[in-house]
Amino acid sequence: ILNRFDDLVGADIACAQLAVERGHSADVKAFARTLVSEHGMARQLARDVASMMNVTLKPSTDGPRRAEHARTLKALRERPDAAFDVLFMRHEVDYHKELVDLINKEWVPGAKNADLSALLAQVGPAFEGHTTMAEELFQKLVPGR
Repeated sequence: ILNRFDDLVGADIACAQLAVERGHSADVKAFARTLVSEHGMARQLARDVASMMNVTLKPSTDGPRRAEHARTLKALRERPDAAFDVLFMRHEVDYHKELVDLINKEWVPGAKNADLSALLAQVGPAFEGHTTMAEELFQKLVPGR
């Protein structure tokens, strides 16, 4: 659980850092800055829990997940215009929905450690909030979708 969490959050931090640099809308840049900050804090909390549990976090060897992240970053880098914002926000909606589902449907039920359960209880609502913010911002960029 902690390895997957670290990988997923780390991948999204990379996307958000790119959006801070290359986003066009002030709202998109502000959202990306929020993600870099809050995901960074969540990632550090997870690393602290891993340390308390004597778990060494290892980068994922999941080829499809790494390949998907590489494709997302490549697609974002290839968007020099306002299409960057739309692609980034669509990614963020999908990413946060996936992460919230993992937390609520797999990780919380599967957590066998009190510190891990506490971490998931702490970060879950924040990621749900990011989902809502991402959906609202995406709708603002692409009305009617």
